[in-house]
Order: sequence, then C-alpha cells, then structure tokens
Amino acid sequence: MTPPVAAADPHALVSVAIPVYNAQDTIAQTLDSLLAQTHPNLDIIVVDDGSTDATWEVLQPYADRVHLIRQANAGIGAARNTSVQAARGDYIALLDADDLCMPSRMAMQLRYLQTHPDVLLCSTDFGAFNADGPLAASYGAVYYTRCSPARGGVRARYPQAERFALTPQEQALHGGREAIDVFWGAVYDELVQGNFIHPPTVMFRREALRLAGGFDPNIRIVCEWEWFVRVARCGPVAHLDLPLLDYRLSSTQISASPRTALDSLAVAKTIYQRDTAPGQRIGRTALRHLGALSLSAADMLAEMQPELAISLLASSVFVYHTLKGQTLRTLIKIAMPQPVLDLLRRVRS
Repeated sequence: MTPPVAAADPHALVSVAIPVYNAQDTIAQTLDSLLAQTHPNLDIIVVDDGSTDATWEVLQPYADRVHLIRQANAGIGAARNTSVQAARGDYIALLDADDLCMPSRMAMQLRYLQTHPDVLLCSTDFGAFNADGPLAASYGAVYYTRCSPARGGVRARYPQAERFALTPQEQALHGGREAIDVFWGAVYDELVQGNFIHPPTVMFRREALRLAGGFDPNIRIVCEWEWFVRVARCGPVAHLDLPLLDYRLSSTQISASPRTALDSLAVAKTIYQRDTAPGQRIGRTALRHLGALSLSAADMLAEMQPELAISLLASSVFVYHTLKGQTLRTLIKIAMPQPVLDLLRRVRS
C-alpha cells in the first residue's frame, strides 16, 4: 500500500554544494537548473578549486544568489569539504558543475528525508547526455555495472523496498506517476564491494557529517565512494528510483581518466584494511574485488604505463587470484608494440 503524501517543509533550507574546476562552459547551465527548482529555499555554495579558465568570471552574475568561494587547487575532496563546511542548511545536496537537476529534485529528496528520519542519505536514478544530445532517460544501470539487469539492478543492492507517493505537483512533472519505488536499508556490505551511489544525485542530512566525518582530502578522485562507505556504517541509506538528474558525459571528465582506476584500487585497499578486524584475514569477496580493480587498472594503463600495468596485472593474478579472459587480453596489450595494436584496431574498424 502506498503511504500518504507528506508535504515538505516549505521553509526548510537545503544547501547545495558544488565544487568547480575549469567549468566555464557548463556551470551556468547547472546553476540555472538549480534556480528553477520547485523548492525555493536553497543555499547554493560554489567552490572554485583553482580554475585556470574563465570559470570565476562566469560565476559573477550569480553572486547575489550563490555563495561563491575561491581557493587554490586542492582536489575534489578538499573542495567538497569547503562547500559542505560553508553550508547553512540541515539538508545538504551534492552536485557537480556540469550536471543538470530536474525541477523537482530538491523538493522530492527533501520530503523523503523529512518523512524517513532514520535514513541518513538518499540518492536517485539519473539520465545522461553528451555533446550530441540525450543518451538515455535512465542511465544508472548502464553507468554502474553492479546495477545492471544481469546483476539484479539497483534493487539488488538494497535490502528493503517501499512505494513513495508523489505530490500533485510532482505527478504533473513526471508524467502523472502517482508513486515511485524507493530502495533502502543497510548497504555497507554491498557498498564496500564497489560504489553504486551516484555522487551528484545525493542529498544527506547534516547529521551524516557528524557521524561519518568529512571527505578525505587525500583521495583525489573517488573520495565520495569512501565517504559513502563511512556513512553506510552509521545508518541506512536510500535510493529514489526516478531520474532526477541529467548527467553530462564527456571525454574530459574525471571518471574517464585512467587515474580513477588507480584511485579506486587504493581506496578499496584502505577500506578493507580499515574495516577488517585485527587478526582477521580479508575475505574472499574483498579479494575478488581487489583483483578486479587491479585488472581494470592494468588494462587502462597497458599502453600508457606498461611497467605499472604489468605490476598491477601480476598482483591481480598472484596476490588476488583473479584470472579472467580480460587477463590475457590485457597481457597482450602490454606486450604488443603500439604500431601493431594500432593496425589491429584499424582492421577491426
């Protein structure tokens, strides 16, 4: 049975924390999507993390509606910390400088958290687009392998499900849908095996920062995953199964960098070492995950840094006991001269 609709507090202040680095071409669209939200009481914080382009100049017309902070480049973790420390609201939403919010995003996530006081954090599904136009209205199952239909979708990552009723205004914005699925519960055991919470879709209550601490500034790229794991140790999290964000895909974004694979491997090692009881061996599931991350990093670095790639490949096989079809393909990429690889690609295309 669908629970009754509960109205969000129209006076609740929602802070939106946005780190920015060289986003002169996208940040205005992102801010415009926030200023069009159905929930009007927003505290928008933009932290320019040492941009070298015209980002700071593009931000100036928004200075009367947005709290602007400028700092020397220190990485995503430090910029996220600066933004959330400046936040004034009891609820804080994360957003990236090139993504677009659906008009009902803030109101819907706020209302869910207000009516579910035990939930520390909630995320949503998201659509995707690139320079050529829309890619998919729902992209979460594509972007996160562990949320693919073959692995049970995002539903399989959460232990519980419920229906969440939409307000008349939300129904009008979402094709007349009266309710959506929400998956929620304790997800720590799932989350340590790899992230499936999309950072720019997240809203959390301020209490999560008190319980879990801030973002680790030493993690240059995947600091959000490590933080989500810490939050999940403190309480339940939820996923609203409705796309409330348009995610911009480009070849220059951080997630497309080979460094992301190395960062993910380093963070996974940190999580498993920190969260394994003294004297206890890391479990088989953790070893499989570390092996897969080592193999993935080796594959991404095979042509650029073959010496590092062969070391990572050896670790995946001999330390983490991971042997897949990709292992041989990666070994061939490492060993084969670049002209031969280029020729094979031309033949295949």
